[in-house]
Amino acid sequence: MLPLLATAVGIYLGLNFNVLVLAPFCTLGAGAYIAASLWADQSVLDSASELIVPLIAIQTGYFLGLVSRGSLAMLLARFNLRPSKRV
Repeated sequence: MLPLLATAVGIYLGLNFNVLVLAPFCTLGAGAYIAASLWADQSVLDSASELIVPLIAIQTGYFLGLVSRGSLAMLLARFNLRPSKRV
């Protein structure tokens, strides 16, 4: 469930933001995940090894969102889902 959520967040970030947003989100996510695992009395090495999958998932989702920007813009223009910018 966590990799799917991380991928969805990555897609949203890829569609709406630049690459500079990826580092703070990865850092905050890693910190929250390590804090939660320490709260559950897991060792630091176990939590670090389990942290790799969500970080890869958010970066993969970011790449998918970044690649699909053009397709989404064409789809929105085709169905006129975006308001016109005419004056």
